[in-house]
Amino acid sequence: MAVAIVVGAVFPTACSDEDNGDKQADSSGVSTSLLVATDRHEAGEGNNLAVAVQMAVSRFDAVTPSVVLLGGDYVGRGPDRGETGQPAFTLADLRKEIYRTLSPVATDVLFTYGSHDQACVDGYQAFFSGPRRCNGYYVYGISYAQMVFDTDSLTRVAVALYEEQENAEGEGGADSMPENEESKETPSEPAGGEGGGGNPSGLPPEPKGGVRAYNGIDVVDPFGISAESATARFTSWVSTLTDNAPIVVMSHVPMHAHRNDNPGGASWFDALSRAAEKHDIIFFFGHNHSLEERGDSLDQYCYLLTAGDSIDIQGNGVQGVERKKLNFTYANAGYLKLGRCTLVTFSDTDGDGCHDKAELRRFNVLGDVDSRFGMTDKRNPYTLKLQSR
Repeated sequence: MAVAIVVGAVFPTACSDEDNGDKQADSSGVSTSLLVATDRHEAGEGNNLAVAVQMAVSRFDAVTPSVVLLGGDYVGRGPDRGETGQPAFTLADLRKEIYRTLSPVATDVLFTYGSHDQACVDGYQAFFSGPRRCNGYYVYGISYAQMVFDTDSLTRVAVALYEEQENAEGEGGADSMPENEESKETPSEPAGGEGGGGNPSGLPPEPKGGVRAYNGIDVVDPFGISAESATARFTSWVSTLTDNAPIVVMSHVPMHAHRNDNPGGASWFDALSRAAEKHDIIFFFGHNHSLEERGDSLDQYCYLLTAGDSIDIQGNGVQGVERKKLNFTYANAGYLKLGRCTLVTFSDTDGDGCHDKAELRRFNVLGDVDSRFGMTDKRNPYTLKLQSR
């Protein structure tokens, strides 16, 4: 389906903070786009951020993105802490890669938080979570802890457990034993690191009490420290909106069941489903690339699901996995580590000031042509018809 295109469209005020309610960008009769992706990882092999941005804007019909929204895990090669797994870095280096192609004046760059990002020297305040208003749509960021913990109390227990282990190590206790293959599993990832493990599932051994220690810096997020508080804040924000503009949600961790490391998925699914009664929701995820690297391709059946499609949603230990029907769009943002990203182009084709179409175009910088979104039946590019309410 055709969309109205403005080549190289630039919107200097692409996004505004939640409090800047008096700034409303006019999207009448134009198109605007944002670029999404996750899992940049190591600064050497596998870092395709700069070339992905270049490819996404190189098409003659491309609308230059005024927003770049990245979904976590920007550095690191493996699950262990330290220079290999979670090295120190600054988000300024990522911005430089983006600004090789895009204007730093006309482009908003937003980074949500993933499990490899705790050593960011900029501190957690540099990451994006919660809402932003853009050109006729909103973006909303979900942090790592907000999906992998279903309640605030469990987050606090996990943080206390980490502090207890650190104190024991400092005192030369039992936990100060030399690292071995088992102890090198990621203590900062509450339900499975991104690297391999010693069991067939690739997950670290289950800890005592079912809670893994956590030291992620996103535990200071004002929009919530688990799915419990974060979905409450999201729902409260949605209730304040006076328009029906689309909402693009970015979460490093998905909602669907595959790795058993996202018990907050059920809470987020319910919150997004309620919001989708008045807004078109496009939810993007990452995180699971390591499964594909080990030959597990099941995630590709979730690369693009739309309203009416069914999905297995992960809940907590009581809820388990439930089959649900979507009333919003659910998509993989594109693993930069595997050479992929997605350009989302919103279009107001009838000039009424509201976007009525959204095109999702998936790019593969490694040379292959992705004619479909993974193993789904959705052709690339795919156009969503936005609902008038």
